[in-house]
Amino acid sequence: MGNRTTYRPELKKEEINNEDYKTDIGCVFTDEYAACDTDKNIAMYGEDSGAIQIEAAINTAFTRSNPSAAGDQQKQFNEGDEIQLSCEDGYLNYVLSEGKWVPTDNYYLRWGAEPVTYSAFYPVVNGASTANFTLPTNQQRLENLAKADYMTCTVENATDDGSRILRLGMNRKMAKVIMTLADVGGQAKVQGVKIGSYQGYTNGEVVSGTSLISPFITVPEGGKAGQDGCTYTAIVAPGKAGTTSTFVSLNYLGEDLVLPGIPELKSGKCYEFTLKVEGSIITISEPIVSPWDSGTLPGGDAEELQLAAYYVKEQPAGNATGMDWDNAMGVDALRNLLQTNSNSEISNANAAKLDGKKIYVAAGSYEIVKENSGVKIEYSGYSKQVEITIEGGYDPSSTGTDLTKRDVAKYTTAFVRNTSSGASATSNSLLVLGNQINIIFDGCTFNGQYELSDAGSVRAVFVAAGGGDATLQLNNCVIKNFNRGSDGGTDGGAAVKVSKGRVLLNQVEVVSNKATGRGGAITTTAANSFLFMNNCLLHENYAPTAWGTSIHAGNGYVCMNNVTVLGTAATGGNSITVNGDAYFMLANTTIVGNSGNPNGVFRAGKNASLVVNSLFAKGAGNRTIYAGNITSGGYNVYQAADAGWGAVATDTDYSSQTLPAATLTDGVYQWTVTGVIDEFATRQAVINAVKSFDATVGQQFVDWVGEAGFGVDQRGATRNVNKMQAGAYDAGL
Repeated sequence: MGNRTTYRPELKKEEINNEDYKTDIGCVFTDEYAACDTDKNIAMYGEDSGAIQIEAAINTAFTRSNPSAAGDQQKQFNEGDEIQLSCEDGYLNYVLSEGKWVPTDNYYLRWGAEPVTYSAFYPVVNGASTANFTLPTNQQRLENLAKADYMTCTVENATDDGSRILRLGMNRKMAKVIMTLADVGGQAKVQGVKIGSYQGYTNGEVVSGTSLISPFITVPEGGKAGQDGCTYTAIVAPGKAGTTSTFVSLNYLGEDLVLPGIPELKSGKCYEFTLKVEGSIITISEPIVSPWDSGTLPGGDAEELQLAAYYVKEQPAGNATGMDWDNAMGVDALRNLLQTNSNSEISNANAAKLDGKKIYVAAGSYEIVKENSGVKIEYSGYSKQVEITIEGGYDPSSTGTDLTKRDVAKYTTAFVRNTSSGASATSNSLLVLGNQINIIFDGCTFNGQYELSDAGSVRAVFVAAGGGDATLQLNNCVIKNFNRGSDGGTDGGAAVKVSKGRVLLNQVEVVSNKATGRGGAITTTAANSFLFMNNCLLHENYAPTAWGTSIHAGNGYVCMNNVTVLGTAATGGNSITVNGDAYFMLANTTIVGNSGNPNGVFRAGKNASLVVNSLFAKGAGNRTIYAGNITSGGYNVYQAADAGWGAVATDTDYSSQTLPAATLTDGVYQWTVTGVIDEFATRQAVINAVKSFDATVGQQFVDWVGEAGFGVDQRGATRNVNKMQAGAYDAGL
C-alpha cells in the first residue's frame, strides 16, 4: 500500500503505513493526491465520510463586511474568513468558501475513536494563536476591523456524534468602542481621532502596554467628516481601568487634546459614547453598554484619513499620529508604517497612504530594527511603484509643520542597528527593499555600529530581495560601520547589495564597512542590476580575503561620475579596490590604491567597460588598471597600468610622477598637475563618451546626473569646461 502522511506542527511529513492509518488515532492528516496500490485515489475531503467537517458560529458577533448589519447577521462569518484549528497532532487552516469551511491545502482531519481536544482562533495572522494576539492599530477600513476581531474556542474531548461535524463556538476576546461626535460648532472639524487600548494578549493574559488605535470612521448621510454625527469605531482589548493611559486623542481648531483614563472594558461587550470637545477639554458621556451583537455600525460613507506628510521624532509626541511635529510618530510607528504586512489588504492600504508622500525625520538615533527582523518594504499587490521620500536633518525642537529648521550637518538623523541584535535572521540587512518600491532617503545616516574587528552579519540595504523590482536613491547620506565579516567571503556588500533593481547614490559617503570578500562596501549580483553614483566618496572599506575592497560588481551596470574611491590595506592577493565582470562606466572618477593591492585598483572583466577623464593612482600600491575588456574614452591619467589595457592617444601614463598617498583633503583626493598631460578633456567630450556607453544606459546616466553635473567636480567646484582635470577633483586649470 502507498504511504499515508501525518502532518506535524513543524510542517514535516512523516510516513506511516496503511495499517497504522487504520488505528484509532484521534486525528489524521491525509494527502488528497496520494494513492494506494489499487490505484484508487484517496477520497477528496468532501467525499470522505470520515473527514472532520467544521461549523463555526460567533457567540457574540460583529459583521466585517456590512456596517449596517444587525442581530443574527453579525453572528456570521464572511466568505474568505480563515480559522486555524489545532490538536495534539498539528494544525490546519480552514477557509469559508461558498458557505462551507474547507481546508486550505491538501491535508485534512479525520475522526478517530479516541476523544480529542481541539482549539481554534480567528483571525489567522502572523503571531496569533489561542493565547497570543497583537491588536492592529490601523482599523481605518472594515477589513482591518476584521483582523482586530480576535476570537478563540476550545472543544474538549470531542468525538463524532454521527454528524461528522465539529462545532466551534467562537468567543470574542475583544471589546468594541463606538464614539459619536456631538455639538461641534460651525465649520470646525475634529481631526486625528485616536482611541487608546491595551495592546493585546500574551500567554492568554491582556498585556499592560497601551497603543493608540486609528478607528473606522463613518460619516452620516449629508454630514461632514469631523462634525456632528460622525462616528469612530475601534476594536480594543479589554482590561481594568487605566487612569493615566490615553483613551482619546484628537486635534480641534489646531490644538492637540488628550483625554486620559481608559475605562474598564469587558470582552464581548459594545461601549457607545458621545464625544464632545468644549474649548480645550474632551468630554465623553457614560457609555451605553450592550452585548456586541445588539448594536450596529451607523450607515454612511467610510472615510480613510489621509495625511499630506508624516513627521517623526526620536520620541513620539502628542497623539503620535505623525500629522505634524507636535504629534510626531516614533520609530515603532514608522517601522509599522513601512514594514510589509502579510495581509495584502493592509499592505495596499499602507501603499495608498504613503505613495507620493514625504516623511520628515528629526535628528536622533532610530533603532529601525526590531529584535531580529530587518524592515522589509514591499508592495507587490499594489497597482504601481510606491514612491516614498524620507528626509532627515530636522531640528528636534521644530513645531507645527515648520520645515525651515533643517541642517543635515548639524542635525544627524541616524537609522541604526541595535547592537544586541543580529538585525535579521533571514535577510541579514537593516533595510530590505522588495517589489514595487521607489524610496528616497535624503540627509540620513545609516550606522551599523560595528567595529572593523567584529565578525558581523548585517549590511545596510539589500535591494530587490526575492527578484523584485525596486529603486533606492540616497541623496546627501552616509553609510558606515556595517559588517559582513562572518560571511566567509561569498556575500559581500556590507553597505549595499544590489540584486535586481536600481541604486542611485548622489553625494553619499560610504566609510568603514567590511565584508570578508566580494565587495567590502558595495556588491552587484544580477544582470539587471543598476548602480549609478555621482559625487560620492568611498574610503576605509575592507574585504580582506578577495575581490573588491570597496566595490565588487559581479554583474549588471555600474556608472560613476565624480566618485573618489580610496583603497585600503588588504591581505588577499586578489583584493582589487574596484572589481568585477559588470559593465563599468567611469567618468571624472578617482581610484587610489593602497598597500596590499598587488592586482591593481581597477579590474573590469568580461563585459565591455568604458573609462573617461579618470585618475588611477597607485598610492602605496604597485599597480592600477588590471587589463580587462576596457575601452578608453580618452583623457585618463594612470600609473602602473597593465600594458594593452585599452589606452588611447589622449590618455597619459603618469607613472613617472609622484602622486599623494590615499589621503583626503576637504573630503576629496587632491592632486596637483605636474609634468606633461597628453590632452585635457572638455566637458562635451566627456558627455559624448558617456552617451556612447551601451545603447541606452549611458544616456540614462547623463539624464540622471544632468549635463551640468559633468562640469563640476566632486565638491561642486566649477571646472574649466575646456580644460578639465582628470578625476573627481579639479583645481580649476
